[in-house]
Amino acid sequence: MSEIKKDKSGVEKKLRIAKFLAACGLTSRRKCEELVLEGKIKVNKKIISDLSCRVSNSDTVEYNGRILKQKENVVIALNKPPGYISTVKDDFERKTVLDLIKEKDWRLFPVGRLDANSRGLILLTNDGEFAHRVLHPKFQIPKIYEVTIQGKISNNVINKLCRGIRIEEKIFIPSSVKILKHEPNHTVLEIEIMEGRKRILRKAFKELGYIVLDLKRIQIGSYKLGDLKEGSYKILDKKE
Repeated sequence: MSEIKKDKSGVEKKLRIAKFLAACGLTSRRKCEELVLEGKIKVNKKIISDLSCRVSNSDTVEYNGRILKQKENVVIALNKPPGYISTVKDDFERKTVLDLIKEKDWRLFPVGRLDANSRGLILLTNDGEFAHRVLHPKFQIPKIYEVTIQGKISNNVINKLCRGIRIEEKIFIPSSVKILKHEPNHTVLEIEIMEGRKRILRKAFKELGYIVLDLKRIQIGSYKLGDLKEGSYKILDKKE
Protein backbone atom coordinates (compact mmCIF):
# COMPACT_ATOMS: atom_id res chain seq x y z
CA MET A 1 0.00 0.00 0.00
CA SER A 2 1.17 3.57 -0.63
CA GLU A 3 0.42 6.90 1.00
CA ILE A 4 -0.23 10.39 -0.34
CA LYS A 5 3.14 12.16 -0.15
CA LYS A 6 3.42 15.39 1.86
CA ASP A 7 6.23 17.83 2.53
CA LYS A 8 7.64 18.64 5.99
CA SER A 9 4.87 21.15 6.67
CA GLY A 10 2.20 18.54 5.93
CA VAL A 11 1.18 20.04 2.58
CA GLU A 12 0.51 17.54 -0.19
CA LYS A 13 3.35 17.41 -2.71
CA LYS A 14 2.71 18.13 -6.37
CA LEU A 15 3.56 15.22 -8.64
CA ARG A 16 4.33 15.03 -12.33
CA ILE A 17 1.03 14.52 -14.14
CA ALA A 18 1.63 10.90 -15.23
CA LYS A 19 2.77 9.89 -11.75
CA PHE A 20 -0.29 11.61 -10.24
CA LEU A 21 -2.65 9.81 -12.66
CA ALA A 22 -1.02 6.49 -11.84
CA ALA A 23 -1.36 7.23 -8.10
CA CYS A 24 -5.07 7.84 -8.71
CA GLY A 25 -5.30 4.27 -9.96
CA LEU A 26 -6.14 5.26 -13.53
CA THR A 27 -3.65 2.84 -15.14
CA SER A 28 0.11 2.25 -15.28
CA ARG A 29 2.40 5.28 -15.48
CA ARG A 30 3.48 4.46 -19.03
CA LYS A 31 -0.14 4.36 -20.22
CA CYS A 32 -0.87 7.56 -18.26
CA GLU A 33 1.93 9.26 -20.19
CA GLU A 34 0.26 8.16 -23.43
CA LEU A 35 -3.09 9.61 -22.30
CA VAL A 36 -1.42 12.96 -21.54
CA LEU A 37 0.39 13.09 -24.89
CA GLU A 38 -2.87 12.22 -26.67
CA GLY A 39 -4.55 15.25 -25.06
CA LYS A 40 -7.04 13.19 -23.07
CA ILE A 41 -6.32 14.79 -19.68
CA LYS A 42 -7.62 18.12 -18.39
CA VAL A 43 -6.08 20.09 -15.52
CA ASN A 44 -8.23 22.89 -14.14
CA LYS A 45 -10.48 22.58 -17.23
CA LYS A 46 -7.61 22.95 -19.72
CA ILE A 47 -6.29 20.10 -21.90
CA ILE A 48 -2.63 19.48 -21.14
CA SER A 49 -0.06 17.51 -23.13
CA ASP A 50 3.08 18.47 -21.20
CA LEU A 51 4.49 15.58 -19.15
CA SER A 52 6.37 18.03 -16.91
CA CYS A 53 3.08 19.48 -15.60
CA ARG A 54 2.81 19.02 -11.80
CA VAL A 55 -0.47 18.60 -9.93
CA SER A 56 -1.96 17.58 -6.59
CA ASN A 57 -5.42 16.91 -5.19
CA SER A 58 -5.93 20.69 -4.94
CA ASP A 59 -6.06 20.77 -8.76
CA THR A 60 -9.04 19.58 -10.79
CA VAL A 61 -7.74 16.71 -12.91
CA GLU A 62 -10.17 15.07 -15.34
CA TYR A 63 -10.24 12.07 -17.65
CA ASN A 64 -13.35 11.33 -19.73
CA GLY A 65 -15.32 13.72 -17.53
CA ARG A 66 -14.31 11.92 -14.34
CA ILE A 67 -12.48 13.93 -11.68
CA LEU A 68 -9.45 12.05 -10.37
CA LYS A 69 -8.08 12.25 -6.85
CA GLN A 70 -4.99 10.63 -5.42
CA LYS A 71 -5.95 8.19 -2.69
CA GLU A 72 -4.62 5.54 -0.39
CA ASN A 73 -3.76 2.54 -2.51
CA VAL A 74 -4.08 -1.18 -2.09
CA VAL A 75 -2.21 -4.21 -3.43
CA ILE A 76 -3.81 -7.66 -3.50
CA ALA A 77 -2.14 -11.03 -4.08
CA LEU A 78 -4.50 -13.47 -5.83
CA ASN A 79 -4.02 -17.17 -6.52
CA LYS A 80 -5.62 -17.24 -9.97
CA PRO A 81 -7.31 -20.48 -11.03
CA PRO A 82 -7.23 -21.55 -14.68
CA GLY A 83 -10.09 -20.20 -16.79
CA TYR A 84 -9.90 -16.56 -15.66
CA ILE A 85 -8.42 -13.85 -17.87
CA SER A 86 -6.16 -11.12 -16.53
CA THR A 87 -8.11 -8.01 -17.45
CA VAL A 88 -10.57 -5.57 -15.89
CA LYS A 89 -13.43 -6.47 -18.24
CA ASP A 90 -14.00 -8.64 -21.29
CA ASP A 91 -16.12 -7.90 -24.35
CA PHE A 92 -16.94 -11.61 -24.68
CA GLU A 93 -18.16 -11.85 -21.07
CA ARG A 94 -15.47 -14.33 -20.06
CA LYS A 95 -14.56 -14.62 -16.38
CA THR A 96 -11.91 -12.12 -15.26
CA VAL A 97 -9.67 -12.04 -12.19
CA LEU A 98 -11.80 -9.21 -10.78
CA ASP A 99 -14.76 -11.60 -10.55
CA LEU A 100 -12.85 -13.27 -7.70
CA ILE A 101 -12.58 -10.05 -5.65
CA LYS A 102 -15.45 -9.23 -3.27
CA GLU A 103 -14.56 -5.54 -2.88
CA LYS A 104 -15.89 -3.81 -6.01
CA ASP A 105 -15.18 -0.12 -5.29
CA TRP A 106 -11.36 -0.16 -5.29
CA ARG A 107 -10.93 0.27 -9.08
CA LEU A 108 -8.38 -2.52 -9.18
CA PHE A 109 -6.48 -3.64 -12.26
CA PRO A 110 -4.08 -6.57 -12.76
CA VAL A 111 -0.34 -5.93 -12.64
CA GLY A 112 0.81 -7.64 -15.82
CA ARG A 113 -0.80 -10.77 -17.15
CA LEU A 114 -1.25 -14.47 -16.58
CA ASP A 115 -2.97 -16.16 -19.52
CA ALA A 116 -6.33 -17.89 -19.10
CA ASN A 117 -4.88 -21.42 -19.06
CA SER A 118 -2.22 -20.53 -16.50
CA ARG A 119 -2.62 -20.25 -12.74
CA GLY A 120 -0.94 -18.94 -9.64
CA LEU A 121 0.18 -15.58 -8.30
CA ILE A 122 -1.09 -12.36 -9.84
CA LEU A 123 -1.08 -8.94 -8.18
CA LEU A 124 -4.01 -6.52 -8.39
CA THR A 125 -3.81 -2.87 -7.42
CA ASN A 126 -5.28 0.60 -7.84
CA ASP A 127 -1.74 2.04 -7.66
CA GLY A 128 -0.36 2.75 -11.12
CA GLU A 129 3.03 3.76 -9.71
CA PHE A 130 3.38 0.37 -8.01
CA ALA A 131 2.38 -1.38 -11.24
CA HIS A 132 5.00 0.63 -13.13
CA ARG A 133 7.75 -0.49 -10.73
CA VAL A 134 6.76 -4.15 -11.02
CA LEU A 135 6.43 -4.16 -14.81
CA HIS A 136 9.11 -1.81 -16.13
CA PRO A 137 12.22 -3.73 -17.28
CA LYS A 138 14.62 -1.25 -15.65
CA PHE A 139 13.52 -2.38 -12.16
CA GLN A 140 14.40 -6.03 -12.94
CA ILE A 141 11.63 -7.61 -10.84
CA PRO A 142 11.92 -11.41 -11.18
CA LYS A 143 8.95 -13.71 -11.72
CA ILE A 144 9.27 -17.40 -10.88
CA TYR A 145 7.14 -20.18 -12.41
CA GLU A 146 6.64 -23.91 -12.00
CA VAL A 147 6.25 -25.28 -15.51
CA THR A 148 5.18 -28.84 -16.29
CA ILE A 149 6.35 -30.06 -19.71
CA GLN A 150 5.04 -33.10 -21.56
CA GLY A 151 7.70 -35.81 -21.79
CA LYS A 152 11.27 -35.85 -20.54
CA ILE A 153 13.46 -32.84 -21.19
CA SER A 154 17.22 -33.26 -21.54
CA ASN A 155 20.02 -31.11 -20.17
CA ASN A 156 20.93 -30.24 -23.77
CA VAL A 157 17.50 -28.67 -24.26
CA ILE A 158 17.80 -26.81 -20.95
CA ASN A 159 21.19 -25.46 -22.02
CA LYS A 160 19.75 -24.35 -25.36
CA LEU A 161 16.95 -22.50 -23.55
CA CYS A 162 19.44 -20.83 -21.20
CA ARG A 163 21.54 -19.65 -24.16
CA GLY A 164 18.48 -17.90 -25.59
CA ILE A 165 15.57 -18.58 -27.96
CA ARG A 166 14.51 -16.17 -30.71
CA ILE A 167 10.80 -15.44 -30.33
CA GLU A 168 9.09 -12.89 -32.58
CA GLU A 169 12.35 -11.19 -33.54
CA LYS A 170 13.59 -10.89 -29.94
CA ILE A 171 15.88 -13.15 -27.94
CA PHE A 172 14.35 -14.62 -24.80
CA ILE A 173 16.78 -15.73 -22.08
CA PRO A 174 15.46 -16.93 -18.69
CA SER A 175 17.41 -15.90 -15.60
CA SER A 176 17.53 -19.48 -14.33
CA VAL A 177 16.09 -22.93 -15.08
CA LYS A 178 15.99 -25.82 -12.58
CA ILE A 179 14.65 -29.35 -13.03
CA LEU A 180 12.44 -30.06 -10.00
CA LYS A 181 11.10 -33.47 -10.99
CA HIS A 182 11.47 -36.08 -13.73
CA GLU A 183 8.44 -38.34 -14.24
CA PRO A 184 7.89 -40.96 -16.97
CA ASN A 185 5.48 -38.72 -18.89
CA HIS A 186 6.40 -35.20 -17.81
CA THR A 187 9.07 -32.91 -16.37
CA VAL A 188 8.55 -30.16 -13.78
CA LEU A 189 10.81 -27.11 -14.04
CA GLU A 190 11.31 -23.95 -12.00
CA ILE A 191 12.00 -20.98 -14.26
CA GLU A 192 12.86 -17.41 -13.31
CA ILE A 193 12.33 -14.65 -15.87
CA MET A 194 12.60 -10.86 -15.85
CA GLU A 195 10.41 -9.97 -18.82
CA GLY A 196 6.66 -10.15 -19.26
CA ARG A 197 5.99 -10.77 -22.94
CA LYS A 198 2.65 -12.46 -23.59
CA ARG A 199 2.77 -16.27 -23.27
CA ILE A 200 6.55 -16.11 -23.48
CA LEU A 201 7.22 -19.44 -21.71
CA ARG A 202 4.64 -21.34 -23.74
CA LYS A 203 6.11 -19.89 -26.95
CA ALA A 204 9.66 -20.75 -25.87
CA PHE A 205 8.84 -24.41 -25.26
CA LYS A 206 6.82 -24.63 -28.47
CA GLU A 207 9.94 -23.39 -30.27
CA LEU A 208 11.89 -26.20 -28.57
CA GLY A 209 9.27 -28.78 -29.59
CA TYR A 210 7.61 -29.29 -26.20
CA ILE A 211 4.04 -28.86 -24.93
CA VAL A 212 3.37 -27.01 -21.65
CA LEU A 213 0.88 -29.04 -19.60
CA ASP A 214 0.71 -26.67 -16.63
CA LEU A 215 2.11 -23.23 -15.84
CA LYS A 216 1.94 -21.82 -12.32
CA ARG A 217 3.50 -18.54 -11.16
CA ILE A 218 4.78 -18.93 -7.61
CA GLN A 219 6.67 -15.69 -6.96
CA ILE A 220 6.86 -12.02 -8.02
CA GLY A 221 9.88 -10.16 -6.64
CA SER A 222 10.27 -11.20 -3.02
CA TYR A 223 6.59 -12.10 -2.57
CA LYS A 224 5.80 -15.83 -2.69
CA LEU A 225 2.44 -17.46 -3.36
CA GLY A 226 2.98 -19.77 -0.40
CA ASP A 227 -0.09 -21.62 0.86
CA LEU A 228 -2.67 -19.13 -0.47
CA LYS A 229 -5.53 -21.30 -1.73
CA GLU A 230 -6.54 -21.26 -5.38
CA GLY A 231 -9.22 -18.61 -5.96
CA SER A 232 -8.34 -16.84 -2.69
CA TYR A 233 -6.61 -13.49 -2.22
CA LYS A 234 -4.80 -11.48 0.42
CA ILE A 235 -4.48 -7.72 0.95
CA LEU A 236 -0.77 -7.00 1.33
CA ASP A 237 0.67 -4.70 3.96
CA LYS A 238 3.47 -2.19 3.27
CA LYS A 239 6.23 -4.58 4.34
CA GLU A 240 5.00 -7.29 1.98
